[in-house]
Amino acid sequence: MNATLLKKVEELTLYGIEQDSRATKQEVINQQLRSEVDELKQLVNQLLEKK
Repeated sequence: MNATLLKKVEELTLYGIEQDSRATKQEVINQQLRSEVDELKQLVNQLLEKK
């Protein structure tokens, strides 16, 4: 019984670590996308000002 519980705790711990890693990667991607969107907004505004 204890071995089974210990195995489950280990599995859940590893799963939690994996999820944290994925979340960190997603945060980096989100920041990159925000930067790209900001850059595109600036370019659109520049184009609109030239009219």
